Amino acid sequence: MRNNEPEMYLDDRQWSPLWEHYLEKAVAFDPLTAQEINCIVPIPDRTGVLIFTDTEVHFSKENAVKTLHRFSSIHSFSDYEVLSICLKKVGQFGSYKMPWVCPFFTLFPLESKKQTIWINPIKISKLFKVEDQFFTEFTNGLRIALPVHRRRFVQRAEIACLLLATIRRGVLHFGLPGDIPLDFLYFPNTSFAKTLSKRSSLKEFRTPVGEINRLYQQTYSLYHCEPFMYDPDDSDHIDWL
Repeated sequence: MRNNEPEMYLDDRQWSPLWEHYLEKAVAFDPLTAQEINCIVPIPDRTGVLIFTDTEVHFSKENAVKTLHRFSSIHSFSDYEVLSICLKKVGQFGSYKMPWVCPFFTLFPLESKKQTIWINPIKISKLFKVEDQFFTEFTNGLRIALPVHRRRFVQRAEIACLLLATIRRGVLHFGLPGDIPLDFLYFPNTSFAKTLSKRSSLKEFRTPVGEINRLYQQTYSLYHCEPFMYDPDDSDHIDWL
């Protein structure tokens, strides 16, 4: 594959016949029926994103963050804004470009903009470079051009996997034995998974069991309830005090 063969990969900054192909086969995004997400890719020069799973392509008119919010709300998964606040408080997962995570999978953004690519690190088959451009190939065969270099990409994937393992440990530590993050990750037999499995941060947890889960519950309550608690317009309606 060469960089001048865009029919072989998707680039969120350049239209190609492959975009047309996937848009034609895409179905409207329904968070109730969508399974584990491989990636969310913004459509270049258009509104909306494509959501890829192992077997399907979905289309959403909203950006990636709003699409994730719909998906999270339907399945009672973590609120991305609240989770980001928690992770910044913990201070062990960076301070920007926070991953989104649920107990089943995680997605990390490649850039800080809302309209950026979000990737499930477990679904990556390999990374490769052609001339000066890096690409990722997923386990379902999809290829995407990356707007970042390999080192930065691997770092973001590593943090996302660490967070996924941390959340799983907090939820499943009574039923799933394990001492290190790798015990809570189910990597496929791919070259990228082998790369991640060697990363030092996936061999030791950075937080106590359940710390993020507890902090999330506290922060969620304050984030959503505090505005009502201090709204003077509601005071006349509280007649049970």
